[in-house]
Amino acid sequence: MVNEMTNDEIEELVGLKDNDRNMLKTRANGLLLTDNQVGILERYNIDASKCGSMTELLYMIDQVDDTDDDDELTYLAENLSETNYYQNTRK
Repeated sequence: MVNEMTNDEIEELVGLKDNDRNMLKTRANGLLLTDNQVGILERYNIDASKCGSMTELLYMIDQVDDTDDDDELTYLAENLSETNYYQNTRK
């Protein structure tokens, strides 16, 4: 007898479900963010959906980071800044 597994069971078994949270996804406002990044932003009450550009989002993070000197938020800002550079700089 063959053991039939569903796609969800296979993804969970090989760890794809966790990786999905780290994949860049285009949000409704056009920003490329992972689910993990959105989760971090939500913890600091930063609504990325209100930002029209990555620069605006980085500004909002900087405003919170000035008052809260948190390494997690600083690391996120550095990653978003790098993503912004590679997306929007003409080569």
